[in-house]
Amino acid sequence: MFLAKNLKKLINQTNIFFVSFLLAAALFYGCGKEKSHKDFIAKVDDSYLSEDDISKDIDTSGLLLSHKNEYVRNWIETELFYNEAVKEGILKDEEFKRILDKSKKELAKAFLFRRLMERKSHEPTNEELLDFFNSHKDEFRLSHISFLYNKMCFNDENKAILFRSSLIESDWNSAANAFGKDNSIKSDKLLLFEYDYQIQPASLLSLLQELNPNEVSIVLNTEPNEFAVVQLIRKYSQNDIPSFEDVKSLVTEKFLMRKREQLLHDYLKYLYSNHKIELKSGK
Repeated sequence: MFLAKNLKKLINQTNIFFVSFLLAAALFYGCGKEKSHKDFIAKVDDSYLSEDDISKDIDTSGLLLSHKNEYVRNWIETELFYNEAVKEGILKDEEFKRILDKSKKELAKAFLFRRLMERKSHEPTNEELLDFFNSHKDEFRLSHISFLYNKMCFNDENKAILFRSSLIESDWNSAANAFGKDNSIKSDKLLLFEYDYQIQPASLLSLLQELNPNEVSIVLNTEPNEFAVVQLIRKYSQNDIPSFEDVKSLVTEKFLMRKREQLLHDYLKYLYSNHKIELKSGK
């Protein structure tokens, strides 16, 4: 349990340390150094920001202009604060250097673990996942009544009505594929609990409770300008264990987590055996 808790903490903190260290690294190494950038989009004294710099930090595909402008504004403000911090001797401050050193070590730990995962991990086979599921079935036992259902959402009621008509005459996959190229449509296959407030709005829950397996719902106005069509696949009672296929994504998640835990355990054991460690009791 201790190992799993620390593993999750390491994974969850990776992004935090990544951001904090990159900021510190940028302040320590990048800012204030002259760069010969011809194609820059922002400049503060001798520091430049290019499109390539932005794309290294964030996904720029489909990036809104307002978000890009916000990024540029934040970059400019950081550069201004950094320049003043240099003048104020912040980089020579002992507390600053202590935190920077700690951030470097934490980030190095996270990067090393990520590299280890990339080297050792592999895409689990269906047989591996099935074996894991059969050996840990109780972990997938449902604590509440649950519904497995398909859901298709539209921003146009007429499209929803047309989809429902097509679905009644064929099957979910065929009907969904016919509308698959429409970016305004969202399709999901969901396994959600009745009493965990996962199924919203309440009208959708009421509808699912009335449907029979494979039955198609009426067009439901779930939110303003959102129209949904659902098809119940299965209903599970409390304490049921879902089929492997119904919880395969969750099985995969748990399987990979266990593999990471074991890898971390083995690697720590190797590190302990190859380094001199001394603990003084009572200190």
